[in-house]
Amino acid sequence: MRPVEAGRRRWHPGFLFTPRLALPLTLAAGLLLPSNAAWSTFFYILGLPTIGWQLWRGARPDAANRPLLAMLALWAWSSLTIAWDRNISGQGDGHGYWLLNALCTLAFLLCFDFATRQDASARRRAVSAFILCAVPTALLSIALFAVQDHWTGRLGGWGALKTPVWGASVIVICVLLTLGRVAEAGPRRWLYATALVPMLVYLPLNGSRTALLSLAMGVMMLGLSSWRAFRALVIAGLCALAALAGVVLMRPVWVKAVIGNFLARGTDCHITIWRTAWGLFLAQPVIGYGPSARLPILPHGACPAYPSPHNLYLSLLVYSGLVGFALYGLCQILLCRHVLRRQRGFQRALALALLAVPLVSGLSDLTQVIKGPSPLWYIIWLPMLLALRAGPESPGTSPASAASPPRG
Repeated sequence: MRPVEAGRRRWHPGFLFTPRLALPLTLAAGLLLPSNAAWSTFFYILGLPTIGWQLWRGARPDAANRPLLAMLALWAWSSLTIAWDRNISGQGDGHGYWLLNALCTLAFLLCFDFATRQDASARRRAVSAFILCAVPTALLSIALFAVQDHWTGRLGGWGALKTPVWGASVIVICVLLTLGRVAEAGPRRWLYATALVPMLVYLPLNGSRTALLSLAMGVMMLGLSSWRAFRALVIAGLCALAALAGVVLMRPVWVKAVIGNFLARGTDCHITIWRTAWGLFLAQPVIGYGPSARLPILPHGACPAYPSPHNLYLSLLVYSGLVGFALYGLCQILLCRHVLRRQRGFQRALALALLAVPLVSGLSDLTQVIKGPSPLWYIIWLPMLLALRAGPESPGTSPASAASPPRG
């Protein structure tokens, strides 16, 4: 190779495809772009080439990290189920669709792994991008809800918040991460506390009961570890209630919408869906049916046509059988042990609270772990990835630890 003159760096297109740039942009794009289709296109353009370039340069996953290996094993088994995928209802997506989803999910996992090993500050920048973009997305979602003609439905929103239950879980994760910033001693903590207000307005309008339950559990865990974070949440909650009350005075019909979201929905046909999913699991318990399996339920009453299991645990059992369920459990056990060994106090409570969000929110509406780009990246994978890098980052981490020198 021709030597580079001192003080000058040769530019080449590979500088654009760095994980520490792709990771925050990917997290931001899911919130700011209007649809999953737009987010997917963005990731095809940036995320996939970034990981392809890194693999070409010699980057490999951290083989010494057991939680990461368990996560990759969960991904691998869930992807392998495509080989015997059974579209039992005739309404699911094809193998090519799920292969592309699996490839993108792997690229997302590797992007986080490579970025956080190449750059000690990459994890923090990714969280900052997530919080920074969640605030305007929540405000835009509330605004779109306010201008609609009828308030009989649930607050959906924009980007990753468009699907109501998934959107609520995404906001809960962002609330917990924002509380993590509030707990840090620094001049910006009240700016982060202010950022909590639109998120706390969003959640009651959305009406997801499991998301609110996961938030209550997380806040309880954090409040016991940090009085500053608990106080900030109380103040932000009071401000959110005042803002919500002001909006309701202008739009009294919202009161009926909010009450209906919490009480009038009943079980939303979940009992029928869960019984059907459990019966399918018992018929093929070990390896599952593959990711395109939809439940053979025809529309009736509140029941949609050919639904997914609407439950993270049943989804794991139906799509990937006992093997996939066990691998997911192994991920949680290894990550919890990792956090308990490396963290103390508030940071430990924050990591465990993040891990609890999909476990609680997943009681009602989560699906395939290999679907993506989708809000499931934020809800299922992001808490695990953040817990994976919980603990003090090594400031001397070298890019060579994640990738060998570029081929000359």
